[in-house]
Amino acid sequence: MSATNERSPGGRPDIGRRLGHLIETLHPENRGPYTYLEIADLIRARAAEGEPTVSHGTIQSIRTGKVTNPGVDSLRALASFFGVPASYFLDDAVAAAVDQRIREIKGSVERAGAGDELAKALEDREVRAVAFRLSGLSARSLRGIKGIVEGFRQAEGLPEIEGRARRGRGRRD
Repeated sequence: MSATNERSPGGRPDIGRRLGHLIETLHPENRGPYTYLEIADLIRARAAEGEPTVSHGTIQSIRTGKVTNPGVDSLRALASFFGVPASYFLDDAVAAAVDQRIREIKGSVERAGAGDELAKALEDREVRAVAFRLSGLSARSLRGIKGIVEGFRQAEGLPEIEGRARRGRGRRD
């Protein structure tokens, strides 16, 4: 079992270890991990009305193992913050798949370089959440989604991505 798939003595997934893995792994490249207080404040600031939030004390209690069976709302708030499904904390198969995707994304970021546009995009939790959901889709589905995204970029007045502009306008002269 990987570090995030270890189980507590009662046979339940070690939620604190999984939370710790997310804290240590998912943070901007130019700084260290978020503190419990930063996580709680950012969750509260980003939460829409009616969405769950979590206190820094609860985050610390979960992370340190003082709370081994946190509430659903706490798990949902933390999962949303890190851009992972809430089932990450409870399901070994989901945790393994998400951890693999995190490794792939981190590898892409490292290859892209800290100043690269891809690295900056992957720091955004919403972009990361979408990237997790794309994993496993067929090439045909990915092309369709890419077209939809390009349409939204155009509708919002965002520039074309250079790689597409070069290929799309190729040498037709």
